[in-house]
Amino acid sequence: MAPTIKAREDVDGCGCLECRNIETTTTNRTVLDALVWSVRLFRSYPSILAFAGVIILANRLLETDSIALLPMPAIGVAEAVTAFAFIISIRAYVGTIVAGELTGEPVTIREGMRRSIARTPALVGVILLIVFSVMTIPFFVSLPLFLLVGVLPVTPVEMVSFPVAAAVGGIVFAVPFLFLLFKFWFAPEACVIGQYGPLKSLRVSWRITTNYRGKFVLIVIIAIGSAVSLYLPTYLPEMGASLASLNPVVHLISSSVGELLSIVWASAYAHIYVQGIIS
Repeated sequence: MAPTIKAREDVDGCGCLECRNIETTTTNRTVLDALVWSVRLFRSYPSILAFAGVIILANRLLETDSIALLPMPAIGVAEAVTAFAFIISIRAYVGTIVAGELTGEPVTIREGMRRSIARTPALVGVILLIVFSVMTIPFFVSLPLFLLVGVLPVTPVEMVSFPVAAAVGGIVFAVPFLFLLFKFWFAPEACVIGQYGPLKSLRVSWRITTNYRGKFVLIVIIAIGSAVSLYLPTYLPEMGASLASLNPVVHLISSSVGELLSIVWASAYAHIYVQGIIS
């Protein structure tokens, strides 16, 4: 059976590391250590790469011209299914595998799939709450600014240049948006690994990101850097026919590698969740 890792106050009985069968090396791993550990984990569980490979292959097929022969509704359904599987199912499956490895209770493919499917409704609820929060709360935070603009006799655009006014409005919305996205980042792991409900998962993630702020900022910076390095070549200006012919190939490779790396990040997120929840 796939293990459940909750906060100490939510555990029946003793919640120490020894009783949970979690080694102290788990709590001492850095972000880079967690990434290296994740790569090694995939070598032990080829089912992760197989599962991800099927979805990545489906995504590449959906991007080809041959798929255009299908009716538009079928293409939309296929894209929705692959996106759902990649964003929710893969992260849930990887998180379950990570929890099993960190507690010394290896999870079988069947157990991992069973936990992923069982937690899907709650995980969908978590995602919906996150999307609702990061979109509505920043809107209400920036609403006074828009109301102020409406009652002023002179608009900010008339007082300053349009780029400056647009930048101020964007910052007012973006700051709470990014803050909430940061605070709720580990909610999926709390939902799957900790088997918390949607609202409790958000509260657990909020606490973890408070205690592990520096570590999480580091992993975000590394993730953004790797994404930029992979996707930038596909958007470089075309410099001749040779580059134009290679651009679809570069896009194909960078997209596939980027999606594979996101699986590594999912494992690292699960590892950091375990570190945060047991501290």
